[in-house]
Amino acid sequence: MPHFYFHLWSGGQLTPDEVGLPLPNFDAAKRRVESMASSIIGQSEGAPGSLSGWDIEVADHAGRTVLIVPINDLQQNMKRKQAA
Repeated sequence: MPHFYFHLWSGGQLTPDEVGLPLPNFDAAKRRVESMASSIIGQSEGAPGSLSGWDIEVADHAGRTVLIVPINDLQQNMKRKQAA
């Protein structure tokens, strides 16, 4: 089973995921990172702009970056969906 790592970037500072998670495929890793980002967004409610410069970088077992999710962009998309 593939192993994925979910590194957090905050204002240029890296918090590496040294454990990672075994997940069946890239789609499962994408769902996991979206869930993580939603949780971070939920914890930061009431602090506008506080997530600017926050990203979750997903790396595979070889250390290659396979996805970067800008948390602030996801937060803005969620706000647009709520307003619609």
